[in-house]
Amino acid sequence: MAAFYKRPDSPFYWVRFQKPDGTWGAKSTGIRIDNEGALRKVKQCVAEHQIREHDLDGVGGAHRFDVWVPGFLKRHCASPKTFTRYMNAWSSLATYLQHRGIISPMQVTYQHCTEYPAFRTNPPKDLMRARTLNTALTELKVFSCVLQEAVRNGHIPANPCQKLGFKRTPPKQKPEITEDEVAQIDTALTTRDEWMRDCWLVAMRQGCRLSETAVPLSRIDEKAKTVSFHAKGGRTHTAPLHDDLLSLVAKAREQKRKTLVELPAYPAKKWHQFFRRIGLPHLSFHSTRVTVATKLARAGFPIYQTKAYIGHASDTVHRIYQRLTPVDVRSLGAVLSNPSGGTQDAPATTPKPRRPSKRRPAPGIPPTSSV
Repeated sequence: MAAFYKRPDSPFYWVRFQKPDGTWGAKSTGIRIDNEGALRKVKQCVAEHQIREHDLDGVGGAHRFDVWVPGFLKRHCASPKTFTRYMNAWSSLATYLQHRGIISPMQVTYQHCTEYPAFRTNPPKDLMRARTLNTALTELKVFSCVLQEAVRNGHIPANPCQKLGFKRTPPKQKPEITEDEVAQIDTALTTRDEWMRDCWLVAMRQGCRLSETAVPLSRIDEKAKTVSFHAKGGRTHTAPLHDDLLSLVAKAREQKRKTLVELPAYPAKKWHQFFRRIGLPHLSFHSTRVTVATKLARAGFPIYQTKAYIGHASDTVHRIYQRLTPVDVRSLGAVLSNPSGGTQDAPATTPKPRRPSKRRPAPGIPPTSSV
């Protein structure tokens, strides 16, 4: 149980208390022994420590992060992929907390939260690999979610990880794959594994994400020529199946696959290494999605059609993927040079003929005959 005491070499009261990990510690209260009301203040400080110790004994260590966080994230995440992302973020956060000697929410301070981005972007080399600022902020978002649950459970009175004021850096735009680069990739893929060739074909014909190339065959209807992808946010996006994929679907069914493409472990990493080896380090597999969106826009298809084909949820997201150049939209300037707002070669409009009057003639005046 916590208690206060005096030290011969100190003018302050000291307090001995139990830490969340079960060990004992001591620190100065900052309350001078000779101050008025010092005894009352130090007893109040001891009482606060005793309350914390009572919580530790009463809940059997349920306040510890490692006891309840994994179960909470599993309940909180709507899909297995989201749970995997959150657990990856929590793994990095747990390493940081362990490095700082933190095992429970009551030990977390505002300073711990604000210092995390600097730590994550330049950690000790023997502890973890450095990541970008945006990754650190995404992990802090998970941390804030965890601490908010700690507030709801009564472990802490407030969430110190809210409204930290950090701003994300603008992400690098993924480029469109040029025709020359497509030819170079096609040539290089002839000596690669079959899953890479199949993966490339599906993405360049459907504009889907890397994970979506492994669409279950049960979601493909060859007669209706449709394919249903499991998109972000738990949505289902049904798109027309490209004719070039019919032979791949037949091959997958013949080989009794469960999915159209059988992806290995860490496929994104393997594609990243592939692009670097063939001299195209600026590309990523997601550039295929950018390329398909840009090609459809350049061909003149309206945005509502291309969205329906690719599966973007909003116009804003879809526009980000288009990489139209000034050459692609040069012809639009002709509209601006015509004062009427149309193109210069637009035919002149002729007035519509007037409809004959249906009024009755005045009495005594015979109706006019049509010629």
